[in-house]
Amino acid sequence: MKSLETHSVQQDSMRQSADAGHLNRYGEAINRYLGAAGYRAEEAVSAPIRPTVPPGTTTGVVLVGADETPVSYTAVDHAAIEAELRGWALRIVHVQRAGGLRPPSRDAGAQLLQRFTERVHACSPSLVVTSTLAVGSAPQLLLAEAATATLVVVGHRHGTAYTAVGLSVGERVAAQHTGPVLVVRIPGWPPGPGFGERPIVVGADQPGLLTPVAGFALAEARARGCELVLLHADPSAAPADRLEMVEGVRVHHRTIDADPQAALTDASNRAAALVLGRHSVAGSPVTLLGSVSRTLLQHAYCPIFLVG
Repeated sequence: MKSLETHSVQQDSMRQSADAGHLNRYGEAINRYLGAAGYRAEEAVSAPIRPTVPPGTTTGVVLVGADETPVSYTAVDHAAIEAELRGWALRIVHVQRAGGLRPPSRDAGAQLLQRFTERVHACSPSLVVTSTLAVGSAPQLLLAEAATATLVVVGHRHGTAYTAVGLSVGERVAAQHTGPVLVVRIPGWPPGPGFGERPIVVGADQPGLLTPVAGFALAEARARGCELVLLHADPSAAPADRLEMVEGVRVHHRTIDADPQAALTDASNRAAALVLGRHSVAGSPVTLLGSVSRTLLQHAYCPIFLVG
């Protein structure tokens, strides 16, 4: 585990921040939404950043599942930022449970969606935002809505009240959706200084290979304006570190002698996001995620993209 200390993701990120002398695109957006949330009311709210594609050429949709809980506000913020970075549209879906002693209030659901929409437009006035109110099974309806989405965003919270078949609603959507999913897991939110400048870390099965999962991470790092760390962890591996520029992104190819789950959990404490492959196998919903992905969903300190 010595190489975990020697090769610190945080040191790389801090060096990038010092060299740049200013926030990257993602850091600017995070600060803006934190200000809107009242976390840092004393800070000035910056102007919305320009998307990576010209206005009027929206090519994708970010879908986020949201309810009245605090974690949903954080998930909507991250979904809006992802949409803004790429010039995509945002669709907010709120699913009300059917049954119970009293039927769900559609007025309350519509008001909640309106609050989310107003919140997003306060920080990103030009972002295209639509919303959907549905009644029924949250995992099933979110998966159905996600069929036409480019990226799906879900919040993450613990507790038996939110779980079914061993997985929360967010985890079930992340496991069963076939496209990219961002699970917004950030214990202790709001973050400390410099969160937006941290790198993207991708779990690499083999050192030095730009796999489809790594390719997704590279595109995310390019959109944010941050560095990318391809982390290959193996208890029997010889530590190695190599830096290269790929499509304008500083890419660290890093191999450490450590257990993959422990290494990625440790790295998540100094990363803006992890990118992992699902490594799914046939079986129940619980086994649709690989062991590393399942562990990180429960123990990571930053949001997680599940790809593939």
